[in-house]
Amino acid sequence: MTSRLSQQQIQKVFRFVFTQHLDKLAAVAARERVDDGFDPEKSRRSERVMGHVYRLLETRGRAAAVDERAAAQMAAQGMAQDEIAETAFMLDLMQRQNVAAEKKERLATLVEEVGGEPNPMNIALAQETVYRAFAEANFQSERRHDGVRVEIEKTIADILRDHAEAPRDSVDHAESRLVVAPLASSPIVVHREAAAETAEGARTEHAALLAASAPPPPADPAPAPAPTPATVARTKPLTLDEHPFVVLAEGVIKKNTDAKAWDTKTQRQVRQISRLFARLLLEQGVVEFEDIHQRRLGDLDDLFGAVAKSYGRSPRDNFRTLDQLRAIGAAKPPSERGLVAGTVNRHFSFLGQVLAHIRSRGHKLDRDIDMTLMRRKSTERGRTKRGLLTEADAAAIFHLAFFTGCAGWKDDEILIPGPHVFHRALYFATLMLHYTGARREEICGLSVRDVASVDTVIDGELQRLHYIKVRTSEIRRIKNLYSERSVALHPELIRLGFLDYVAAVRALGYEMIFPDLKSPTSSSPLGDRLYDGLRQAIPDAKERKKVIHSMRKSFGNSLKQKGIHSEIRSDIMGHSGAAPTEEIYCDAIALADMLPTIMKIPIVTTHLQPQPIRLLPWVEAKLPPPFSRKRRGTDGAGPGRRRTRKIKGEPDRS
Repeated sequence: MTSRLSQQQIQKVFRFVFTQHLDKLAAVAARERVDDGFDPEKSRRSERVMGHVYRLLETRGRAAAVDERAAAQMAAQGMAQDEIAETAFMLDLMQRQNVAAEKKERLATLVEEVGGEPNPMNIALAQETVYRAFAEANFQSERRHDGVRVEIEKTIADILRDHAEAPRDSVDHAESRLVVAPLASSPIVVHREAAAETAEGARTEHAALLAASAPPPPADPAPAPAPTPATVARTKPLTLDEHPFVVLAEGVIKKNTDAKAWDTKTQRQVRQISRLFARLLLEQGVVEFEDIHQRRLGDLDDLFGAVAKSYGRSPRDNFRTLDQLRAIGAAKPPSERGLVAGTVNRHFSFLGQVLAHIRSRGHKLDRDIDMTLMRRKSTERGRTKRGLLTEADAAAIFHLAFFTGCAGWKDDEILIPGPHVFHRALYFATLMLHYTGARREEICGLSVRDVASVDTVIDGELQRLHYIKVRTSEIRRIKNLYSERSVALHPELIRLGFLDYVAAVRALGYEMIFPDLKSPTSSSPLGDRLYDGLRQAIPDAKERKKVIHSMRKSFGNSLKQKGIHSEIRSDIMGHSGAAPTEEIYCDAIALADMLPTIMKIPIVTTHLQPQPIRLLPWVEAKLPPPFSRKRRGTDGAGPGRRRTRKIKGEPDRS
């Protein structure tokens, strides 16, 4: 590795970041266009503002500011005064919240990816290049909003040329690529040498590029016509692990795992769909990357429609043949057959990332492959839109008996008005979903160490701000790298005793803030137990789903209606973006800036009065949860039997 990045290496960094951010902005624009209140000019304006923010960061670094010179330059380029003011605001906000610069680890990875040494000079060059790429991607508004794509003519010309040059005899063409005659469920007999060459190329980052640049071998005076490796079949079958697509997919998984961009669940999902697609390719006798065409994706989509809706939940699915998976699906009623749209779209999204990695490694792929054609339209949007909670809906939830006072903590007692208020997940986790906008598992899996405070100056006075840290822990994972953040606590949570509750749980030695959600005999998501609690309170499944799934969406919608910028909303809610720059690293100043935004959420709990902290009896006694099942064979009770526990202070049931 050289000590300083060359211009060619810098161009590679620019190309990667520019195209990545360009795709991200295109996806954001596409998502906005389906909204009823979409305003294309507002989107253009936002992109112009961010483009100038990143341009200032590129050219001025830490000293970036919208001074008279910068304002004059922007005005000369046609920006209105209110746009210039918004640029100054966004730049100042990003600098104060420490999100203007990339993470050094990310920059080091970019430098190493292009073969550079991650020294301070190259880190600085990479940072400057990233800013330039972000700026130029934002300035491509005509591409997103007017359909002006400079590459379209070349793309169409390439398509027409390939179409004109394509062989008309499909049988001869197929035989020139691969000769196989397998049964549908039998091992695929392929050319071992060709497969090995392709797999080896997949394992070696730049093998294809090196081979292309190597000098040709000396010509044979009288070369005899020889078939290409792919036209010869060997009797030894290619295993699934040896398939080039699987090999490259493992490379993508390792790359994102090393970068801490994918957690174990994402790794498992990518591995599962990659191996399923490779099994389909093997079934069809496809080994070479250049033999992967759009119709192969169509065949995979057909397979998605044929398998059981529950495909992937059982580890045994990974070892079943495709015919077995189809047979299981065929035995199901239509309502239980076929993967749902969200799952299908996730699978194709992961496959798109693997294919992009394959192409980036120099392997030839069909240019006509278009993953967007495979996306299914989900009906979830309509349901979600109807399911947004109004302020009255939210207020009604917090008038339920387990908030205002109930008869007891068991079963239907939580619905009967009475004198008791029990502080538990059903009480505080539900409040936090409303006042933080966090995801269900983010709240349910909080640790006592995730509640912290910091002293900061607000309106000239030193004040203590309390906040939660959303991060991966031994209790639960978080959705992705960008979900890691800090969120200021709304004053209502503090007024109603959340900090006192955390102190009480910590004093008992619990690690979890909500120990009543955890069963030692179950690995189900913690939020499922909260959902079970709401099932008692809200028997109607449709309304219950509206509550548990819509609080976060309603939080975001409330901020949007209050005019909060999308990037600030994303910072608070932990929305993922293509660029780590969009992450928020909360310090005292950032939390102080966040709190006024959090307080724009409607306050719907003024009728609730703070109560002395009262934990569930079995939590206070540190007993196993009454809902946990005794493991089979340990007490002679027989399979599936529950043991009834007596809790101190509870009357006999006999």
